[in-house]
Amino acid sequence: MSSELSSPESVHDTPLHGEDSLPPELKLKKKDFKRLFDPTRELDGWERYRALIDASDEAYDLIDISNREARFALIVMGGLNALPLLLLTKMDIITAMTRFERMWMLSFLIGYAVLLLYFILQAIEALHPGRFRPSLKDWPAGTDRPIGVRYYEDVIKRTDAEHWAAWQHVRLAQLNAELAVQQHGLALKNDAKHRAVRRLFIGLRAMAAMLGAVFAMYLLFSWT
Repeated sequence: MSSELSSPESVHDTPLHGEDSLPPELKLKKKDFKRLFDPTRELDGWERYRALIDASDEAYDLIDISNREARFALIVMGGLNALPLLLLTKMDIITAMTRFERMWMLSFLIGYAVLLLYFILQAIEALHPGRFRPSLKDWPAGTDRPIGVRYYEDVIKRTDAEHWAAWQHVRLAQLNAELAVQQHGLALKNDAKHRAVRRLFIGLRAMAAMLGAVFAMYLLFSWT
């Protein structure tokens, strides 16, 4: 066997015939050559692991954003609720109203209270952590079936020694599959939270409109 073939140098690293005669700027570097195939090649195991970790981090960031939006809506609601309390302190004006006017005011305040209750329920739903445990009943049999080394409800079913033993035998494909399942559960949780936050702000706008109507009626009846 010739020394060229027994050399540890890869065949791909061996210069082609006439390559030395090419200008340096025309020579294709190994990284550039690999980059040409990056858009079409599949990810390897570790690249898939890093991509799934990034997707999970992004999902947790979205959950945190939804929680901040819900808390902001609660702060705005607290400011709106201070206005009806201020209105109820003006008992002299309320007693000066006719029975018909007081009935109208009472009906608007009851409507506002119903909206307030709806708002509180939506805020609870938006801030509730939710439960989206993945189901692996329909998972096809194979070497990539998750064995439960990341999800906390699966972890606490084992002792610490059993959990460490499971980590000793887990394969990268199983770990990536479990990350994908976990990321899918986070996506379901984000979808539920975003729907709740959307309904929360719809209720907040309805509360502001109802409160504006209450004060308009209050001013109308107090000046007439």
